[in-house]
Amino acid sequence: MKRQNIGLASLALVLAMVEPALAQTVDLSPVQTVLQGIVDALTGGLGLVVGTLALMGVFLAWLFGYIDWSRAIMVLVAIVGVASAPVIAATIFG
Repeated sequence: MKRQNIGLASLALVLAMVEPALAQTVDLSPVQTVLQGIVDALTGGLGLVVGTLALMGVFLAWLFGYIDWSRAIMVLVAIVGVASAPVIAATIFG
């Protein structure tokens, strides 16, 4: 009986000391702002310019025989993947 009372008292003490986790109170909005800026840069106007230049470089390299079709298609798939990543992530997590 004494052991049960000690167990109940310790359980009540533990439940009384329960607080929210520290991770719930951390403000990560500055980190989110920086990362959102990177996503906006890669999918906005800068991403369009970089993708255009990459495609031009790939097609010129293919034209002069520096790369083959399989490598050119890999670059094209990579550009499409970077451009469509926000839509895919929003579909999965949203």
